Amino acid sequence: MNKIEQMRLCLMLAFQSMISQGENAKSKEAAQRIVALARLMDEFCDLHLKQTFPEKTIELAEDKWTTKIDAALNMHVEELQKREETQLPEDRETLIQFYDRLQQRKARRKQWLFYAEASTEQLADLVLKYLDEEIEDRKAGGYQ
Repeated sequence: MNKIEQMRLCLMLAFQSMISQGENAKSKEAAQRIVALARLMDEFCDLHLKQTFPEKTIELAEDKWTTKIDAALNMHVEELQKREETQLPEDRETLIQFYDRLQQRKARRKQWLFYAEASTEQLADLVLKYLDEEIEDRKAGGYQ
């Protein structure tokens, strides 16, 4: 989420908060309070977001390939947001790379909160579980 999206989300949450408290959001004073509350939310996120979603966890799986693919995907996301259309590559290999990376990004977004809250023991147990599954899959499928 970029900084503009974060602020927009904060504005929506602040607006919803005011409405849920029975405030009339149409007045100039209410709009000023909504903006002030959104700024507080945004500042809070800036202060605490790195603690909740540590960058180290994200960097572990990054490499030059993912950086290039992410840049291309982000360009398509921006085009879709602005124009509601984009021209995807036509070659199968690139489409497979895009699809694969999008699946990884989606899984990572779902896991961020877990990473922030999980103990080292929990993470180690899960790594061992998946290593065991990897061994079983190799035995069953005969791949290396």
